[in-house]
Parts: sequence; C-alpha cells; structure tokens
Amino acid sequence: MVKKMPRIVAVDDEVDFGATLKDYFEIRGYEIEVASKAVDGIKLINDKNPDIIILDLKMPGISGDEVLSLVKTKLPAAKIIFVSAFDDGGKTKAKLLSAGAYAFLDKPLKSLKELEETVNKAFGSG
Repeated sequence: MVKKMPRIVAVDDEVDFGATLKDYFEIRGYEIEVASKAVDGIKLINDKNPDIIILDLKMPGISGDEVLSLVKTKLPAAKIIFVSAFDDGGKTKAKLLSAGAYAFLDKPLKSLKELEETVNKAFGSG
C-alpha cells in the first residue's frame, strides 16, 4: 500500500528558500508547489487544494497573516505552518496560532528535517 503524502504549497518571497524546500520535499516524494509572491501563492492554493501550506509572514504586498485568514475561510482543513525570521517576542506567533496556524517555526530553520516532521505531524492530525 502506498502511503499518501501531503500536497504542499510553500509561499516565501525568498526564492532560494522556496527552491530549497521544493528540492528537499520532492526528493522525498512529496507533491510541492512553490510561489515567491503571495498573490501567486493564493492562486496555487486555490488550484491545488493543498493539505499543508508553508508560509512566510513578511512578504511584499499581501502578508502571511492575511493569507492565513483567507485560507481558513476557503480551506479550513488545510494546515498552515509559518516559517519566518520575524520576531517580536512571540506576540505575532501567539496571535497566528490562535488564528488557526498549525505551527510557527523560526528562520533560519535548524534543519529541514524539523520542518518535514512538522509537516507530517500536521498531515497526520487531519
């Protein structure tokens, strides 16, 4: 029996980070699409109906918290994992988690394995 892998959409304005995520997850058999602009990310989310969304918080145009509220309305079952270098002493992190984000990981990530474990936990809790 083939284990079902989560469909992932990652939205991060750091193109290199998005490419790294795509490489890391694709090699491991995940279906992942990456966008470097929030508007493109929203389109991908609407088209792909992902199980997991990896989001940056601070992006030009539409910020990650705006994407979160949009997704929670349209795809309430999707799990959202923020990966961000933004730090205000945890206030934003707490706000995002109470608004429905599944997790908030600090950039730079200690390892992509940590992110992958969070993705799998989120997918398994569905």
